[in-house]
Amino acid sequence: MKFEDYSQGDAFQAEKRTVFSTQALPLCAEGQVARAGDFISATVGGWGVVAVRDKDGAVHVLRNACRHQNMQVVSTPAGTCESFRCRFHGWTYDLQGRFLSAPPPVAPKDPQSPDLHLASLPTAIASGIVFFSLAGPPATIDVGSLPPYGGTTITDIACNWKVCIEHLLAKHAPSADFTWAWPLLVARRAGAMTIVEQVVPHTFLRTRLFTHVFGGVADDIKQAAATIKRDCEALQLERVGGKPAADGTLVDDFHRRLADAYAQDLSTT
Repeated sequence: MKFEDYSQGDAFQAEKRTVFSTQALPLCAEGQVARAGDFISATVGGWGVVAVRDKDGAVHVLRNACRHQNMQVVSTPAGTCESFRCRFHGWTYDLQGRFLSAPPPVAPKDPQSPDLHLASLPTAIASGIVFFSLAGPPATIDVGSLPPYGGTTITDIACNWKVCIEHLLAKHAPSADFTWAWPLLVARRAGAMTIVEQVVPHTFLRTRLFTHVFGGVADDIKQAAATIKRDCEALQLERVGGKPAADGTLVDDFHRRLADAYAQDLSTT
C-alpha cells in the first residue's frame, strides 16, 4: 500500500468501483430500524443509501436520490417518519420508496410510471445486520448466533477507512471469537457479549464506525469506541507519513484483497 492510498481520492474511487459497488455492504443493525418508519441514512463508499422499515414490517434499502433531479431525499442520519419528501422540490415517497406526489409545477407527466420510484437495492438481514448490494442479491454474511441487540454507538473518525479496518484486524487471527467479513465488518465475542464493528467509508478521509452491541448496552463500549477513534487518527498520520501497517494474518489478507481490487480496476480502465 502507498501512502497516497490513505490520503488522496484516486484510491477511494478505485475502491468504489471494484469493492463497494460489487460486495455485500453492511448499513446498520436491524435493531436501529425496529419500528415502522424508522430509518438510517449513510454514505457508504460514496453511495448515499437509506434503510427503512415499512408499515408491513419489511426493511428496505433505498438509494438516497430523488428521481426528479437526483438530490438527497433524506438529509438526517436517523429518525422516524411516515413518508420521505425531497426538500428541494417536494417529490414525496412512501416507506417502500414508491412515488406518491409532487407539487404541480414540478409534477411528472406520468405519475404512474415505475421509473419515478426511489431505486430499491437488494437487501438481506443476517446476524442482526442489514446488508445491501449494488450488484445483485447480497451474499449472506453470517457472523454466528448473537444475543439480543442492546444498542449502537456511532463514532466519526478522521481517517481513511482502510486504517480503521487495519486497526480492528491487528493482532487477530480467525477464530470462534473473532470474525472478519470482507470488506467492512468485524465481530468479536467477549463472554456473553458480542461487539460488531461496522466500518462506514464516508469519504477518503472520513470514516464512521457503527459499534453494535449484542448482549449488553451501548454505554458499555463508549470508552472503547473513543479509544479506537484516538488510535485510528494517530495511525492515519503514520500512514500519510509513510509508515506501513503492522503485519498480521488478517491484515495481510486485507491488503491482498485490496491489491486484487486495484489490479482489476487497472485492467478495466
